[in-house]
Amino acid sequence: MDDNLEQARDEFESSIKSNPKNAYGYYGLGKCYVYAGENQKAIRLLNKAIEIKPDFTMAYFTKADIKAVEGDPEDAIDDFTKAIDLKKDFVAAYYYRGTEYGHLGNRKNAIEDMDKVIDLKPYFQAAYRARGAYKSEEGDINGAIDDYTEVIKLKPADIDMFYRRGVLYARQKKYQLSIDDFTKAINLKTDINRALILRGMDEINLNMKAAACNDFEKAESLGMADAAQYIARYCNGK
Repeated sequence: MDDNLEQARDEFESSIKSNPKNAYGYYGLGKCYVYAGENQKAIRLLNKAIEIKPDFTMAYFTKADIKAVEGDPEDAIDDFTKAIDLKKDFVAAYYYRGTEYGHLGNRKNAIEDMDKVIDLKPYFQAAYRARGAYKSEEGDINGAIDDYTEVIKLKPADIDMFYRRGVLYARQKKYQLSIDDFTKAINLKTDINRALILRGMDEINLNMKAAACNDFEKAESLGMADAAQYIARYCNGK
């Protein structure tokens, strides 16, 4: 532990000695061990805080966060749920529980949690981003496009969202919309090689061979190894 953490730890330990029923002392000491990377000690202290104060929302949330970081989504979900039961408008708990459902492949519950996050906090762009990804995986392409569009409204220079929305427009054969999005991504980051290839494929589908070959060649010049196969297939003898 660094000096500040050690000082905080000593203060929390002192408060516990003064009052062994001090749930906040155990919680604070547990947080010190979280910051120090000693998660098992932290969990034992958080459990003690909950034993003393069964409605300790943040102790459940912190314990859930540790479980999520350690790759234990089932236990993380259980503790996020306990935190939500105690605080029905706990935005962060819904969001992180949703991501853990996503890790388990339970996209239905993940989407429901992101719905709740967005209901409570309409400008939470990460929730739109996550919900869009889950909808895309579920085959709800229009829903995913709508969510990615909301992210772009909130963050107009989000390269990843233009790229992802472009991919989805291409899946719908809306090639011009796809080209527009890949162009925006490329304009924001000129060396985004994969967007050049995908824009080129949209251009092939719209019989814009010269533009497509220009994109494939630029991707190759930027070091994208598989660009050569697109050039060979579509551009030889152009």
